[in-house]
Amino acid sequence: MSSEVAAEFPGLRADWIDCACVDHRCDRGVGERLALLASRLNGRQALELRQQHVPAAYRSFLRQVGIDPDQQPTPIEQAVLGRLLSGGNLPQDRISDGLLLALLETSVPVVAFDAALTSPPIEIRGAADNELVAGVGVEQGTLILTDSRQPLCQLFASPQPPLAAGAKSDRLLLVAIIVPDVSAIVGDEALTIAAAAISGG
Repeated sequence: MSSEVAAEFPGLRADWIDCACVDHRCDRGVGERLALLASRLNGRQALELRQQHVPAAYRSFLRQVGIDPDQQPTPIEQAVLGRLLSGGNLPQDRISDGLLLALLETSVPVVAFDAALTSPPIEIRGAADNELVAGVGVEQGTLILTDSRQPLCQLFASPQPPLAAGAKSDRLLLVAIIVPDVSAIVGDEALTIAAAAISGG
């Protein structure tokens, strides 16, 4: 973590794990777990979600960085809203399903990069003046994920090709974004769930 970000947001961190993905087809067991989670969720539970400790911490962090979480929901709220609108957690592919499972189980967002194109350590820092992130200019100070060589994506944004893990990626770098007041243990759990679901472990 850059010293400036660590000073302004104590406890903000990015943790990561490497995992294999030898089969990109949807995993039946993961699909069943997603379906079970969807069946337990209704509109009232979705509204109560933001009162739970981890989702509330992500809402608080968004406010700290000047984002209204009612206008730009947290990752877990976006996922739950998507489930309510679609009528279920529809299978997509092994990587997407694994990331969604980790998010729904822990409320911690995990993103996936192609490990061959990334070089840990991963940190969070403010964007430099005129810096390009995923080919797009961002405002100076915008929080971004970086590795030892390059900016990867904006914080909470989906990685973009070619850095994003895709159908041809056989090794993945999974990154959990952990905000202040969320235990690192919860972040480790999110990474473990995602890696097991993706690798078939």
